[in-house]
Amino acid sequence: MAYIVKTSSAKMPTSVKAQYRNVAILEVEDGLDDVSMISERAKGVKRIVTHYGAHHVGKTDRCAFRVTLAEATAAAAALNAA
Repeated sequence: MAYIVKTSSAKMPTSVKAQYRNVAILEVEDGLDDVSMISERAKGVKRIVTHYGAHHVGKTDRCAFRVTLAEATAAAAALNAA
């Protein structure tokens, strides 16, 4: 089993003009590098380990999306090492 980080665009109300993205850690079958969507229905996905939700995509590395993405990447690396 392998763990990957997947991001996708988040659905927001039309009144929100900023960009938001979802971040999740997925457990996938061995040998897969990418899957089509953040869903247990996606081909090759065993389960969703953690879904961090929608985060604002800002212009710097301190924005919520980049911080969450770094956290998820570190967590997936730790899961793959175990």
